[in-house]
Amino acid sequence: MIRSRRLSSYHRNGRNGRRHIPPRLVRGRPTPRLPLGRWLMNALLAVFGLIAVVLIALTGFAYNAYIQVAESLRPRLALLDNRALFENSRMFDRNGELLYEFFDTGKRTKVSIDEISPLLIQATIAIEDKTFYTNPGIDLAGIIRTLVDSLRLGEEVGGASTITQQVIKNSVLTPEERLPERRYERKLKEIILAQELDRIYTKDQILELYLNENFYGNLAYGIQAASEVYFGVSAAELDLNQASLLAGLPQLPSVYNPINYLERDEQGGYLPPVFVDDDWLDPNARLPSGTPLPRIRQAAVLRRMVEDGYITETQARRALATPLRFAPQEAPLNAPHFVFYVRDLLLQRYGPQIVYGGGLRITTTLDLQLQRMAQATAFERIAELESRNIHNAAVVIMQPNTGQILAMVGSIDYNAVKPTKTPGESGNVLDGQVNVATRERQPGSALKPFTYLAAMEQGMTPETVLWDVPTEFPTGTGDWYAPQNYNGQWNGPVRIRTALANSLNMPAVKALKFAGIDYTIRLLERVGIRTGLKRGAGFYGLSLTLGGGEVSPLELTTAYNTLASGGRYFPPVAILEITDSQGRTLERFSPPAGEPVVDPALVAIISDMLSDDRARQAIWGLNSPLRLSLPAAVKTGTTNDWRDAWAVGYTPFVTVGVWTGNNNNEPTARVESLTGGGIIWRNVMENIFRLIAEDERYRILFAAPFPDGEIQTEFILPEEVVRRPICELPGPFGGYREEVFTQKMLKQLEEAALLSPTPTANLTNLIAGDVLCSAYDKVTVVRIPTPEEWTSSGELRPNPPPAPPTDPKAAPPPQDLSALTDGAYCRPAPEASYPSELVREIYLWKLPPPDPDEKVEYKWRGGDATVPLKYEDLPVCTEEMFKPPVPVPPVEGAILMPDLRRLGENQAKEVLALLGIDPGRIYVDYQGPDRAGEDYYRYGPYVVLSSLPAAGEWILPDTTIVLGIRAPDPEPAPQPNTETNPELPPPTPDS
Repeated sequence: MIRSRRLSSYHRNGRNGRRHIPPRLVRGRPTPRLPLGRWLMNALLAVFGLIAVVLIALTGFAYNAYIQVAESLRPRLALLDNRALFENSRMFDRNGELLYEFFDTGKRTKVSIDEISPLLIQATIAIEDKTFYTNPGIDLAGIIRTLVDSLRLGEEVGGASTITQQVIKNSVLTPEERLPERRYERKLKEIILAQELDRIYTKDQILELYLNENFYGNLAYGIQAASEVYFGVSAAELDLNQASLLAGLPQLPSVYNPINYLERDEQGGYLPPVFVDDDWLDPNARLPSGTPLPRIRQAAVLRRMVEDGYITETQARRALATPLRFAPQEAPLNAPHFVFYVRDLLLQRYGPQIVYGGGLRITTTLDLQLQRMAQATAFERIAELESRNIHNAAVVIMQPNTGQILAMVGSIDYNAVKPTKTPGESGNVLDGQVNVATRERQPGSALKPFTYLAAMEQGMTPETVLWDVPTEFPTGTGDWYAPQNYNGQWNGPVRIRTALANSLNMPAVKALKFAGIDYTIRLLERVGIRTGLKRGAGFYGLSLTLGGGEVSPLELTTAYNTLASGGRYFPPVAILEITDSQGRTLERFSPPAGEPVVDPALVAIISDMLSDDRARQAIWGLNSPLRLSLPAAVKTGTTNDWRDAWAVGYTPFVTVGVWTGNNNNEPTARVESLTGGGIIWRNVMENIFRLIAEDERYRILFAAPFPDGEIQTEFILPEEVVRRPICELPGPFGGYREEVFTQKMLKQLEEAALLSPTPTANLTNLIAGDVLCSAYDKVTVVRIPTPEEWTSSGELRPNPPPAPPTDPKAAPPPQDLSALTDGAYCRPAPEASYPSELVREIYLWKLPPPDPDEKVEYKWRGGDATVPLKYEDLPVCTEEMFKPPVPVPPVEGAILMPDLRRLGENQAKEVLALLGIDPGRIYVDYQGPDRAGEDYYRYGPYVVLSSLPAAGEWILPDTTIVLGIRAPDPEPAPQPNTETNPELPPPTPDS
């Protein structure tokens, strides 16, 4: 059948099986023409064929190019096995004791994938690369989706980087290749190398690389370090709450750093629970208000884990609703505030890559023993004062003539936190991790030495009188600024020495006005306040010298260190030497000559004043805690609201600055500077003196800046500074008759004295040895006796003048100048003598000319200079002024009562009889010890003690005279006669 079918077919269609066409049809048929559509089709087919050939060629070319690029980049993957990881840098104190070891940008401990919690692995894959175990190193769909979104939005959209790509970016590409301007080149290299890495490494190996080199913030590199730093556990022990938080950190570790959002209680720091709504799985759902950023990111991780089936929604909710506790953020380091201060300096110079991973050896200026001593001293004193609501302190120790920081205590306890317990206040009174040594605080009166320095540069001298009296200054806003002394008292005329030593406010304000606010701010910048006080003179006003600005303890100590260095500025130095991992020296400190910023002669004068214990007597008393066993200059400062208490001072070989207060700027319970910072300053200084005496190492350290290798302990006045006598000011703020001056000052004073038009100019000429006195003219006056001071016999018995105060802090007796203008005094006549009780010395004050910008009242405790008085207007004393007055009886027959005191009874009666007094009018009043008091024992029996009328009073006719007579001694009681009464028993001790 099959064969016959083939045969029939053959016969039917001819040899070739084609259909036979009859000849007639062939002859009568025209030649066929090709249709137009068919031609176009053939052309299109040819074009598509050509395009296909080109695409195939381009694909082949692109593939070959890809292969070539991949081949060229593939060797870089070997860096993952052979790259040199960072070498830890180490920081030491000046004696070689380790302060801190840098762990790259933090701490890193490599672990295998088997040592990592599966929950962390799942959380990381869910949030970073859900197709990690199935993709070829890249997420092609994600790349296309990102490209489409970028075209649609008209801007670049991030994302689509797989875990493998991130490994390439972070561990293979160079920092230059990661620059933003090379992002397209970087992305291409990532895509190529990620696929190559996926071929060479297993997925677990890639994930292990990723988890060990990720940065999780807070100095933690790698998941093991992050687990230890944040939670104090290993990576294998992470629970869901911990793992889901850590998995979200690498995207933005500084933004999501949970340490910045912790709340604290007795158990430590924690993130509070978050209770989500039913729609929380929706990525657009909003979490409860106030949810911190780390918890928001954690919720995103848990949402993805639920979506991918790793956990249930119930498990996710439970994790969010559980408080997340953190390990204490204790720094395992010595002198942490100083270490981090130096770290910041290093980062500015070398950058993080060298600092954290360059294997540097950093030798600092810090002496760890001094640091620990200062820390313990501050801690002990604050513990003693804690009941007065003061909880923190900062201490800076610097070396003059080098600027080296020998100790920097930023708080009393780096790991301590104390919330406030004061109603109405907030924050922590102690936040140990805050370096208060570099934080700006109000310095109180601690800027006053620089105010007086500026004033002396502008022409003021130590002899200049500053009036500590009520004064008001215009503020420019229609108000008046009226500074007060801290004790609310006014002290009258004072000079720089006692005004500075006792921290009087008004003289400092007037000195600042004299010097100029702008000028004083520029001086403060010269001596070391380089970052503080930048708001301008208009902001601070005259309150600048009383602490109206803000400075850091480090900068204020630097400014005082300029004084200790004789007016040369030495910037604070924290690093002695740095070597690299090969031992090559990168830098080494060599003490500079210092920048001369203040005249050494003026600095010597200020140091002489600040080290004068006697000058502090009026307020602090002699031998106050500010007086040390070696000469030391010191200034304290307390803010008006008791928030800050300072003490900063120096010897020629060491400078110490101390701040005390509360971190949250909360007022203390009236802790002033001596009680707070002053005691710490004294104890730190004395401990340094002790170390120098006991340890050769410290003798060498503190002697190093001096040319002869010997520690200079005394303040030495330069040759240009000389001592000259001055007139003594009255009162507790005077009391000294010598002052130090520069030769320039003396010349200035001499010129001013010669030009003075006053008659007293000759008294102030600066011939060698003459007394300088621009404060007053001291004149002698005689008080005209009152009639009551004359006895009936014409004897003058003047009332004694007020006794001077025995307390050196007390004000002098008031000087009643009004009596001078009431005719109660006269000028002594030449060569005449007067009872000493009547002679007085009066101060005629030379007040400054009126200032229209001041309201001044020249009254003070124990003084008044408001009464206009000219000495020449007083009358000259005459003999008539000192004759006894002629008595005039009030009635006829009245007689002056003589002074009968100390006469015997009979003598007194005889005197009265001579005056015509009837004995019957005399009444004798015998007085025993109960009425006569001490006079009973002072005089014998029958002596007149008093009379009525009293001596000098009138005896009116027919009046009784009473004589107070010392009563006779009582007769002794008779003793019993035992011989005549033998029957009586002898007396017993109790009889």
